[in-house]
Amino acid sequence: MPDPTRASAARRPGSLVIGVEAGSAMVEVLVATVDGMPMGAGRSGSANPTALPVAQVAGQLATAVAQALADVDPDEVGRVVVGAAGVLWFSRGTSATALAQVWAAAGLSCPVRVVPDAVTAFAAGTCARSGSVLIAGAGAIAAHVDREAVTARIDGNGWLVGDDGSGFWIGRQAVRAVFADLDRRGEPTLLRDAVLAALTGDEDVPADPAEQAETLRAAVYDGPPIALAALAPLVPAAAEAGDRVAQRIVDRAVTLLVDTAAALVGEDPAGPLVLAGSLLGRGGPIGREVARRLAGHDGGPPLRAGSGAGGAAWLAARSLAPHLGPDAHARLTGGA
Repeated sequence: MPDPTRASAARRPGSLVIGVEAGSAMVEVLVATVDGMPMGAGRSGSANPTALPVAQVAGQLATAVAQALADVDPDEVGRVVVGAAGVLWFSRGTSATALAQVWAAAGLSCPVRVVPDAVTAFAAGTCARSGSVLIAGAGAIAAHVDREAVTARIDGNGWLVGDDGSGFWIGRQAVRAVFADLDRRGEPTLLRDAVLAALTGDEDVPADPAEQAETLRAAVYDGPPIALAALAPLVPAAAEAGDRVAQRIVDRAVTLLVDTAAALVGEDPAGPLVLAGSLLGRGGPIGREVARRLAGHDGGPPLRAGSGAGGAAWLAARSLAPHLGPDAHARLTGGA
């Protein structure tokens, strides 16, 4: 946690950096000293540019940045790095204008750099300048990163036509499995009660299967498609409880993610492989199995990413102090 006493101490202009992770699930912001001491943090909702209006994305960013700067003089910030899935969206037209207004409203006048989220996710797992990253959260992508640029990628094509094995993919498969249970095309599954409860808030779920199906349809189509990604944690939980339908979804998701990573790594196996995103955390069955199956990577066993905002802050700090070492990286990213 940031130390308010440290935050209020006088510092020279340019002695702080900001890292921003503008993700589909949430925005996270970290303010830190150049040598990696956290000074402020902020968090807000989704900044998915393909699913939300420009004003809403800008509003989420503004909220998180304001929280992080609450006890910090913005004149002390020397560099900002933003990791974003929709990097092109953030850098052109009205979107770029809206983003510039966020920084101006926060009182920031320093350079701001927007990079692909694959770059900050990779930086959240390693100090290395070159290697690969597999991200599986709401979306899914594998990317080769070299000197803070994506030089090759597999998937990351969005929920409509890609992101195989992602949280959205898993959530959609869960809903399909529930419909198959309800109309007797498929096996009974624990996902039926879990998904209905999640989408309706446990309110007024009818007992009749036909009415349940109608309730489910209404709930699915009332929200944005990407909202199905929030159902993803229900699937490994049901699988661990012995549900065969859920286990098949988990197995297929693992295979898709491993295939995505293998397609990229097969082209250029050099450097470390970082696993990032909510699905690939240490404690979950998907993350464990993906890591196990990718353990033979030529760059060594996969590394786990820490804080994405911390990875962005590391890039900002390294741009000001190129000789920063692993200790500063660990402080910023959580020691991943």
